[in-house]
Amino acid sequence: MTTTMMRVRLMAPYTLLIDDCPIPTPRAGEVLIKVLRVGVCGSDPTIYRGRHPYVSFPVVMGHEFSGTIEGLGEGVTSLSLGARVTVIPHLVCGECAQCKQEIYNFCEKLRCTGAEADGAHVQYICMPAEMVLPIPDTMTLEDAAMVEPACVAYHGARRADLSGEKTVLVVGAGPIGLFCLQSCKALGAKKVFIADLDASRLALAEDLGADGVINVAQKSLADGLTRLAGSPLAMDVFYDCVGEKGRVLDNILQLARRGSEVVMIGVLQNGYDIPHLPDFVQHELRLSGTTMYVPRDYREMIALMGAGKVRTHGMITHTFPLRDIQSVFDLIEQGQEKFVKIMLTVND
Repeated sequence: MTTTMMRVRLMAPYTLLIDDCPIPTPRAGEVLIKVLRVGVCGSDPTIYRGRHPYVSFPVVMGHEFSGTIEGLGEGVTSLSLGARVTVIPHLVCGECAQCKQEIYNFCEKLRCTGAEADGAHVQYICMPAEMVLPIPDTMTLEDAAMVEPACVAYHGARRADLSGEKTVLVVGAGPIGLFCLQSCKALGAKKVFIADLDASRLALAEDLGADGVINVAQKSLADGLTRLAGSPLAMDVFYDCVGEKGRVLDNILQLARRGSEVVMIGVLQNGYDIPHLPDFVQHELRLSGTTMYVPRDYREMIALMGAGKVRTHGMITHTFPLRDIQSVFDLIEQGQEKFVKIMLTVND
């Protein structure tokens, strides 16, 4: 085995450098992973443009990844060489009350690989063994690299009460919204509708099990829900998978039945504008935030994907080798070609 590997570093906004560096050696409690697939997250362009609030340069991006175990550090007995794995991209203190309960997203010292710590735009990476989970033979390496965004959606879906045959609206049919749709179905929702501006994404949502779609480029949410369910008041739970300046949340606040639930999965940007926020109080809505995921989400999502209850079918629209990463960001920045999920191949 060679002693060096390819690495892609973001040296400054819009400035990528491909170089070689030594292959790391796993320390006690760590495993060495041969990276095989890396998904491109919606947050990666934000990092690339230098607009991520927690990133300093240089940084190695990449936090949605899968691979095989190539080395075991001292004391690691729960994992086997050669195992195909997915990875929770978290580095935590391991000592706080939250860590001891596996609520890693609440650790005050949490660092996310690919942002606050170097990530998977490399051929090999070391990760703590407790963050590395084997996948079943029924899952592909592409599936395994999609577990991370799927768990963002699944964790968010679990923030609402979906028991008792609830009817749900998901707004936003990007990867998170498509996984939220499937997560809600897997968690027992009676009907799940989804809304977006893009007809091709809505067609994919129907293929993945949506009970109805609303193209908000052609009609309002209110009109769409009236067509699908008789009234917007028929919705028990709303999921905002867009965030941004708050336009979607404000629209939901105007439609939501008194006492219903709203979950914010999309990230609100600074300078948000939500004039109907007082309705959250006056209509006694339950508004929940959500951040990332916990190991329970990973274990359950691996089981759901392995059983075919959550699928990635049709979501990966573009594939590039890691060495061509500049072409990926050129495609994103130019905005001339539609995509849903971009996947990077490594070590092929």
